[in-house]
Amino acid sequence: MSQFEVKRRDFIASAAAMLAVPAGASLAHAQAKKYEGRKLIASIFGGKSQDVIQGDVFNWLNSETGMSVTGVPLLSAAAYARLKAEAASPQIDLFNFSGGQQVQAKAEGLTQPLNFTPRMKNLPEKFRDADNHWLSWGVIAEGILYRTDKITTPPTSYLDFLKPEYRGHIAFPNITNGYGVDFLVMMARAHGGGENNIDPGFKALKQIAADASIFRAATDVQTQFAQNDVWIMPYDSASALVSASMGLPVAFAPAKEGVPSVYLTGCVAKNSKNADLAVEMLDRLLSPEIQVKIARTVGWGPTNPEAVLPADIARAFPSPDQLINLDRAAIGAQHAEWTKRFSQEIAR
Repeated sequence: MSQFEVKRRDFIASAAAMLAVPAGASLAHAQAKKYEGRKLIASIFGGKSQDVIQGDVFNWLNSETGMSVTGVPLLSAAAYARLKAEAASPQIDLFNFSGGQQVQAKAEGLTQPLNFTPRMKNLPEKFRDADNHWLSWGVIAEGILYRTDKITTPPTSYLDFLKPEYRGHIAFPNITNGYGVDFLVMMARAHGGGENNIDPGFKALKQIAADASIFRAATDVQTQFAQNDVWIMPYDSASALVSASMGLPVAFAPAKEGVPSVYLTGCVAKNSKNADLAVEMLDRLLSPEIQVKIARTVGWGPTNPEAVLPADIARAFPSPDQLINLDRAAIGAQHAEWTKRFSQEIAR
C-alpha cells in the first residue's frame, strides 16, 4: 500500500470522525439549555423599565436558559386584581408590585414560597419575606426635587417648604397621587405628627397651598419645572433623573425626616407551575449588572448590596439607612377621610 493511500485512508477516517462530533456536540449543547421550550408570563410596569427588562432580562434568559418570557404591562392595582381573580388557574406566573400588594397577597394565601438563590438570601431583611414569598429588586426613593439653578444649597428637610423665599415657587401632588399622601404624612411628621396625627400635616399644607401649584400625574413633574416657575416639590428620585435627562437643572435631595420608599417587589402565584422560571428571572433582576443599568436608565435604586453604583449616579440615590417605611395600614384606613378633607381645605 502506498504512502499516499495510507494518508488518504487516514484523512477519510478523520473527516468522518469530525463530522460525527459536531452533530453530537450540537445536540448536547441544545439539551444543555435548562428550560428549553418552557414559558414564563410576568407582569411588568411598562415605560422605560420595560425596554431594559425586555432587552437585558427576557432576551438574556432566553439565550442562556432557553425559556421564553412574555411581559404583561400592568399597574399594581390591576395586577393584584388579576392575581385574585385567577387564583385557581393563574394566567400570569410572576407578579411585580410597587404598592405593597405582595404582603396582602401572602396573607390571603395567593402566593407561594420560593426556592431562594444565594443572591436572594443575601438581600437585607427588609427587602425579602421571611418565608421566601416575595423579594424586592428595586427601590423608588421619595424626597425633595429642586432646581439647582434656583436653589444652590440642597434642601434638607420638609420644613424647607415653609421658607419664605420659596413662596410662589412650590408644587406638590394632589392626595389622589400616592406621593401626595406621603407628602402630607411627612409634613405631619416634620411638625410633630404622623400617620395617626395628621392635623399638623394639613396645617402645614394650608400655609403653602394658596401660592403652590397642585398637580396629579407623574407626567406633570417636568412641566411644573419647565413652565410654571417651580423651584421645589416633593417627588421621587426617578423623576429627578428623567428631568435631568431632558435638560432640566433638577436634582434629588433626601430629607432628614427620612426617605419614604416604594419597593418594587416580585412574587409568584400560588398555583403557578413555573416558580423555578420566576426565580431565574428575579435572580437576573438582582444581578449587579442589571441593578446598575436599571438605576442609570430608570432611576430605581438597587436592593442587592453587591451592586455598586458608579460615582456619577450614586449621589442621586439615598443610602439604605435613610429609607423608611410608612404605616400603610394606618394610611389606608384613613385615606378616604383625608381625601375628603384635602378637597375641602387644600385643593382649589
